[in-house]
Amino acid sequence: MQIKAQGILNAVRFVRERHGEEVLEEILTRCSPSVQERCRSAIAIEWHEAAEYEALLEAAAAVLGPSAPKELGAAGARANMSGFMRRAAFYLVRPSYAMKRVASAWSQFNDEGHMRLVDFSENGAVVEVTEVVPPGPLFCDALSGWCEVLGTRVGAREPVARHTACRLRGDATCTWDIEFASLPEAS
Repeated sequence: MQIKAQGILNAVRFVRERHGEEVLEEILTRCSPSVQERCRSAIAIEWHEAAEYEALLEAAAAVLGPSAPKELGAAGARANMSGFMRRAAFYLVRPSYAMKRVASAWSQFNDEGHMRLVDFSENGAVVEVTEVVPPGPLFCDALSGWCEVLGTRVGAREPVARHTACRLRGDATCTWDIEFASLPEAS
């Protein structure tokens, strides 16, 4: 599977801003020269192998701890969704519609598979990715962080994403159950 370099660049930016240049360099030294080069010189709209992103996530987890892939996925979601959500602020009246639109943008960043909103209620949502084999479990961890930010972007309070089914474990889809404390009142 190929993904847009925007994800890897968002991860690098987050590490640099949150942890500093020294920590970023420590992470990059654990990566192959090709991944190091991608992190330093990629253009956001370029396609690259998802395995490179997975390699960066693995190195980040080794340096920053096991929650790093989820944090980097969340950082990427915040960066990617900020423009969309500014343009679509009026959808907050219908959070399910905004969530469905964001999930449908999967193909803009991934060359395989589909993401769709399976279910939505005032207490949560179910999102699934089909027709793709993730490059590794850390990619799914990053998507868990991405799903939680998706919940916050539609106004949900305290979203928690659980990766309840995974293609890597032999399931038909990768599925995330996102639980909410509450949604904003419709105006």
